Amino acid sequence: MIKVQDVIATNYRVPDLDKMEKFLTDFGMVRARRDASKLYMRGAGTLPYMTSVEQGEPAFVSVTFRVETMAELEEAAKLPGSSAITDATGPGGGKQVSIKGPDDFRIDLVHGQQAAEPLQVREPLQVNFAQQKNRVFTLQRPANEPARVFRIGHCVFKVTNADAAVAWFRDTLGMLITDRIHVPDNSKVTLGTFLRCNKGKNPADHHSILCLQSEPGDIKVHHSSYEVQDPDAVHIGHYWLKQGGYKSEWGVGRHLLGSQVFDYWRDPWGHMFEHYADGDLLDDTAVPGDYPGTQENLAQWGPELSPTFFQ
Repeated sequence: MIKVQDVIATNYRVPDLDKMEKFLTDFGMVRARRDASKLYMRGAGTLPYMTSVEQGEPAFVSVTFRVETMAELEEAAKLPGSSAITDATGPGGGKQVSIKGPDDFRIDLVHGQQAAEPLQVREPLQVNFAQQKNRVFTLQRPANEPARVFRIGHCVFKVTNADAAVAWFRDTLGMLITDRIHVPDNSKVTLGTFLRCNKGKNPADHHSILCLQSEPGDIKVHHSSYEVQDPDAVHIGHYWLKQGGYKSEWGVGRHLLGSQVFDYWRDPWGHMFEHYADGDLLDDTAVPGDYPGTQENLAQWGPELSPTFFQ
């Protein structure tokens, strides 16, 4: 059985690589490689890249997961609509299979990718709490800079049938349901479901995929999300992007489901990117939750939900 272990990249298409590189740099990524028609951006962690961008009309191309064994790639290559096993062309190499997911979203599976050397970043800030003083005789002076991204955390799909999409991710990629959101006055109707990777007793992010129920004419990626050092980095990154003239979509706030401190921004073509910090980690024993889709179940605190957030 295939059990994806991590989401490791999202892949986009835009008409202007220079403009996209500038946005992603201000978002906190670093160029890993670039040629005439494709850009690869990395974070400060060990992923050799986590966002690729190819030249062309604006679009989401695919999401990439890591699998642990070649046998899983061989199993994936037998699925309907799958590619053959090929050499992965991005930084870090490895072997890759592309499979057809719900609503024909492309899902890339990679095995054997080589890790990159981590980049130097500041240490997490030590915080003085009312009843616990962690920082004594030391001044707090974080730099005003882009929020240095460490890794990709999750990707959100808008799909025509959220329940069927969840079943596909569970049965095909071995993912686990973490939380479900339903219509407030009808618990049988799904609005969205969070899924995490099955790492057994090892901790996994609250979700690597969220499937949102959407209309047939609105099937697309909703956003991709990237982890930064700490909540201060989320706030500092917010003001850095604001000074750069980019479009803020929603934030800063703290989610209820997943607990992340969040901040959402649009790239020059409207693709949404999220910074987050302090997310929940769960193992395979966590019991799925079921929540009505209300404002209070979207955020514990933060600004009012943007009217265009779900567009």
